[in-house]
Amino acid sequence: MKALLVMVFIVGFVILFVQCSNGVENKKDLDENMLDLAMYSDNLGLYLRKQDADYSLWLLDGLDSTLQILSITFTEHRKLLRPFKQSYNKELAPPINDIRKALYKTDFPKAVESYRLLINNCNDCHIDLEIDKTVVDWSKAGVH
Repeated sequence: MKALLVMVFIVGFVILFVQCSNGVENKKDLDENMLDLAMYSDNLGLYLRKQDADYSLWLLDGLDSTLQILSITFTEHRKLLRPFKQSYNKELAPPINDIRKALYKTDFPKAVESYRLLINNCNDCHIDLEIDKTVVDWSKAGVH
């Protein structure tokens, strides 16, 4: 009986610990998260254009972590044809990883090339899902 009580206590403690260690809950809907992504991607393009590797990496990390949260949170949505995680893994993670690698080497032409691929992939998805929002490529000199 005592062993059972100890076992129940341990299981209860583990459950409580797991619940507390999950971090902050994201209460935003997909559209609100996309607005966050727009701020990150716009500023990332601007700081790539300025060739500021440190700030670009910080923005890239914010963009990527938001995308990863979305890939966990939005397994289905009225406009998504498949879980967001599949799109993230196939279309977004590769150019994000290429941007990160290029920035660590301060290879800005490669970072901008990968950024533009990321922006194109975002826009292709928006077109496919009939989302009336265009992600702007802020790495181009004519955009301000």
